[in-house]
Amino acid sequence: MLPDHIRLKNINHITYNVKNKDAALKWYQDILGLGLIPKMVNGDHLYWLQLPSGAMVHIIENPDAPSAPSHHTAFEVDDIDAAHTYMISKGVTPTEIQTRNDGQKAFYINDLDGNRIELCTKSGFGVLV
Repeated sequence: MLPDHIRLKNINHITYNVKNKDAALKWYQDILGLGLIPKMVNGDHLYWLQLPSGAMVHIIENPDAPSAPSHHTAFEVDDIDAAHTYMISKGVTPTEIQTRNDGQKAFYINDLDGNRIELCTKSGFGVLV
């Protein structure tokens, strides 16, 4: 195990490539409820958004969207069934809810550009390291 002072502690931010940053901004705000925050870099091709935990999502306008390879980020929710129903009500097509061996439940959606996003409950095995 690494010494505590250099050990990874939290997710600071993730990025997604999008074809139209303004359309993506609206989607990430309306569908996922992320808040727009000031960006700390110069450039008109991106937006910075934030979750209540402080973790950030940076959407970057790039004609090669979606992000490749097809990676994803998992966001925890308290009520997976309600989140699933909400996505359907917003016109987003989620996968079926899956239950993992530890009891964690999850489903996937895609943003406007096809970036894969997972919504899940808290993992059943907790912190292992």
